[in-house]
Amino acid sequence: MGKCVFRFWKLSKRSVLVGLGLLTAYFAESCFSENKTEQATHAAGGIVATDTLAYQVVNFKDFSPYFSGTETSVDSTLFTAQYPVFQPEVQELVKRAIFIDGENTVEQVADSFLGGYNEYAEEQMDAGNGAIPPWFKHQHCQVVLNKPGILTLRNAINDYTGGAHGMEVELWFSYDVKQKKRLVLADVVQDSTQFLAIAEHHFRKLEQLSDTASYGAEYFFDSFALPENFGLTKDGILFHYNPYEIKSYAEGGTTLLVPYADVKDILTDRAKELLKAI
Repeated sequence: MGKCVFRFWKLSKRSVLVGLGLLTAYFAESCFSENKTEQATHAAGGIVATDTLAYQVVNFKDFSPYFSGTETSVDSTLFTAQYPVFQPEVQELVKRAIFIDGENTVEQVADSFLGGYNEYAEEQMDAGNGAIPPWFKHQHCQVVLNKPGILTLRNAINDYTGGAHGMEVELWFSYDVKQKKRLVLADVVQDSTQFLAIAEHHFRKLEQLSDTASYGAEYFFDSFALPENFGLTKDGILFHYNPYEIKSYAEGGTTLLVPYADVKDILTDRAKELLKAI
């Protein structure tokens, strides 16, 4: 049985469509249908017809012209994205939740990611290196909460750019739509010390720790701390720790939910007003 050897070459997107058989069908359908949209009322990605703000869900795919292959397979670096598009004023408000590195369009995100891979591929080809695995980046930004005056988005990003493993993160964003601002925790709770104690109680319950157990070597903190990464949901205030924040990569992310009922007495007046719609 012969060795499985990576080969690396560049093809134009046109030649890919002409010459790569089944792979052609996949890319012809997905990579070139960049403007596919569906109405929010079609329940795409958990979206329901009762949502307050009207929006569409956009699906986008693009790929690198550099292909790597073995005796039995061929692959390319791929970027995919799914995200909501609101009316311009709201879209401007939530743009940083969708394009997290300051880009203005999904094409800019794709160009940045694929351009980085293309430069790397060219360097490796010039150096005569053949074993260059493809990268990928998948971004799924969805509407979690859409009620009068309040909007929450969750952006899940999964990427691989070489090395032992990829990375998966969840980024949460909640907005006061009327005041046109992203909410921080101080906008929601008025007693941060009491809130921290309540949140720690729920964290210890989630992690099956007693009230007196130390965090020890399993966690990256000695004293409990909340991440800035949070969002308002229909059930409570959700906090998400991404890999490496409080645990090793192997442990993955940690999601903590603090029910509204447990903190109703320390919510700000504005939060109480917003949460009436939930």
